[in-house]
Amino acid sequence: MSIKNNSVDMKQKKITKLNIMGKVCPITFVYTKLALEKLESGDILIVTLDYPPAVENIPENCNRQGLAKVLKIEEQQNEIWNITLEKI
Repeated sequence: MSIKNNSVDMKQKKITKLNIMGKVCPITFVYTKLALEKLESGDILIVTLDYPPAVENIPENCNRQGLAKVLKIEEQQNEIWNITLEKI
């Protein structure tokens, strides 16, 4: 859906979910990067994972490669996290 406002096209952000439970590094980032590549700038990707090192590695690599901005990291249950990313 597009909304026209003062000649600027403002689109609604698309939200995509990626479940990589049971995956380990580096494949956690590979799946995240592939999912981000399918999105447009400003779209949201919510990554659900259960591998503790990936909670640091995914945001670090997204930042380093200029792929996405981390909006939120939250632990849903014991050692299950959601990382919310906005594609740059």
